[in-house]
Amino acid sequence: MKYIIKDHIEYKEYNYEGDENTFEKDVIAHDREIFGENMIYIDIKKRLKPNKRQDGTIPDGYLLDLSQPRLYLVENELRSHGIKEHIAPQLTNFFLNYKDSLDKIKETVIEYLNMIHYDVDTFCQNNKFRNIDDLLTSIMINNKLGVYIIIDDADYRLQDLKNCFAFDIEILEFKKYINDKHEAIYLFDKVSDQPSLLINTKDNLDDLNTIVVAAYLDGFQEEFIENNRWFAVSIGINRIDSLKYIAVYQKNPIKAITYYAEIDKIEPYEDTGKYIIYFKNKAIKLKHPISLKNPNKAPQGRVYTNINKIIKASKNTTLDDIF
Repeated sequence: MKYIIKDHIEYKEYNYEGDENTFEKDVIAHDREIFGENMIYIDIKKRLKPNKRQDGTIPDGYLLDLSQPRLYLVENELRSHGIKEHIAPQLTNFFLNYKDSLDKIKETVIEYLNMIHYDVDTFCQNNKFRNIDDLLTSIMINNKLGVYIIIDDADYRLQDLKNCFAFDIEILEFKKYINDKHEAIYLFDKVSDQPSLLINTKDNLDDLNTIVVAAYLDGFQEEFIENNRWFAVSIGINRIDSLKYIAVYQKNPIKAITYYAEIDKIEPYEDTGKYIIYFKNKAIKLKHPISLKNPNKAPQGRVYTNINKIIKASKNTTLDDIF
C-alpha cells in the first residue's frame, strides 16, 4: 500500500474496489484538471448500438477536444476489472459499434453542449464549420476512434493491450489518498502531459523524453554504474514510447543529478507492475552536477524532463531549472 505525507499527516491510498460509482464521481469532479481547458468531458451515458443488431456497450463518457478538433470515448475502469474478461471486450464493442452509432453520439454531444450553454456557434464560425452537426460529422468521419481509459492502477499489461487495436488508446492513472479525517489528495495523469493524443507539436513530443530516478549510493553503484540498468521503476504507461534517456538523482549526502544514460529498452520487471530500464552504453557523468536547492524539488515517484536541460546544465543550474 502506498502513502503520501503532507504537513506531517499521513494519507493512505484509497481502495476503490467494489466502489466504481465513487471512482467515476471523483474523476468527473476533477475532469478539468485531468483534461484541460480545451476538452469538454461529457458524462451522459448513451448506448452504442447498431441499428440492425442487438449487441452494444455503454461508454462512461465522451471527450470533445476542441483544439484539434476530435472526439474520444471515455471508459473509467478499476484494477479489479480483468483485462481479458472486461476491458478488452469493452474496447472491441466500442470499435464494432462506433460507426453505426454516429447519429446517436452526435445527438448526445449536442444535447450536452446546449445544456451547459456552450457557445458552439461562435466556435464553428471561427473554424469554418457550418454548424455543430457539420463539426461533429467532420470529426467522426475523418478521424479514427480514440479512447481514454482512466484506471486506478495502470500496469504493463495495458501497454500490450494498446497495441492490439486499430484505434488510439490512451491510459490515465487516477488515485485517491485519504487521511484519518477522510480528507483527500488526488494523484493522476494529466492529458496535457501526454505525448501522443492531445499534443501533436514537435516541441511537446520532444519535451519529456527523460525519466529521473532517485538512488542511494550502494544500489546506484552496483546497478546504474556497473550493470548498466535500473529497476524497479514506476513509469506512467503513456510515457514508455517517448522515453529516450534516464538520469539519476543521488540522495543523501550528494543530493544532485550526477549521471545520465541513453535507454536501450524498457521491459516489465517480474510481476511488480513496474519496469526495468536497460542502457545502451555506460552511464555518462555530468560535468556539472545538478544540485538540490529547494527540498520540495527532490525527485519522488515519477519525474520527467528533457535531456537537453540536463546535458546543458551549468555550475549554477539547480533542480528548480530541470523540473
